[in-house]
Amino acid sequence: MKQLRVQHLVIAALGVLLANAGCIFNQGDLVISDKVCVDLHEVQTTGTFTSFVVCDQFKTELEQKLAENHVTKDDIKAIHMVGADFKVKSFKPHDWKITAQIDIARQDTPGGAYDDGPKPFTRFKHESLKELKGDREDPKLYNDGVKLVDRALASLLNGEDPRLVLLINNESVQPTPSPTDPMEFTVNTCVKFQIVVKGDNHHGGGDGDHHGGGGGGGGGGGGHH
Repeated sequence: MKQLRVQHLVIAALGVLLANAGCIFNQGDLVISDKVCVDLHEVQTTGTFTSFVVCDQFKTELEQKLAENHVTKDDIKAIHMVGADFKVKSFKPHDWKITAQIDIARQDTPGGAYDDGPKPFTRFKHESLKELKGDREDPKLYNDGVKLVDRALASLLNGEDPRLVLLINNESVQPTPSPTDPMEFTVNTCVKFQIVVKGDNHHGGGDGDHHGGGGGGGGGGGGHH
């Protein structure tokens, strides 16, 4: 009985370690969590502006995670988006409250036509940059935007290299920025996704075979339309 309890504790501890590392097992399948992140830096002297930021490291991240877990694209059962994160890293000279609509599009060729979208992705209404700097729940996402990301992720399995663009339409800022009181901020934006590997195809190779899934590669920098 004592030995059985020890075995259960070991199994539970292993499960916690894998979950913290970004890998869990679900009904025999290996689920790998990952994300692609990029910083958006802005200096604005008006409350109404447009900007964009590019996330284009999905193929690199996928290949890295597959290599770390000793599997190939043929072993993947599913790949899908699970959330997005917008964390303010810095702002000055004081707090600002923003209202903005964010859309998402696939644009594999920089400056070219959109391959998919744009579609609504999320919205911020009178959000404090100070509050966005702290720990908080992921924002609610529009279904059309999530489906676009899922289509882009699925294309990875066909060898494609999707490039996603977040389109920011800032409608207002309180107080209103001006040349004498410019708004400057940096936001770290992440697209989170999961890779599900078929239960019969993931290969264990001893300690250290399952690695973290939180780092995320960087994307292209932000810019203005």
